[in-house]
Amino acid sequence: MAGSAATIVVIGPAADNEFGRAQFDLGQATMAMLLAAADLGIGSCHAGVADLRLARELLGFPEDRGWALLISLGYPADRPLTPVRKPDRRPFGEVVHRDRW
Repeated sequence: MAGSAATIVVIGPAADNEFGRAQFDLGQATMAMLLAAADLGIGSCHAGVADLRLARELLGFPEDRGWALLISLGYPADRPLTPVRKPDRRPFGEVVHRDRW
């Protein structure tokens, strides 16, 4: 994160919040930002925060917030960001199961 051109900090409610699924929603928002960055040719990477106390101290967010993700942003140094045309993935039938495992 220290070397990124910019970093977005996604901060949410404490884990025991009344909504219960806020972490899922923030994860979805993070994914949307990663996809939007890629569409603009901007490289990105997400990371969780292991030391919430230190993050709170450095970033100054309130005590009633207890969940954070970081998104680093920047342009690749060696080449433009381009879509992966032929990803090296396992066959669909090996990772998708129907009715039973």
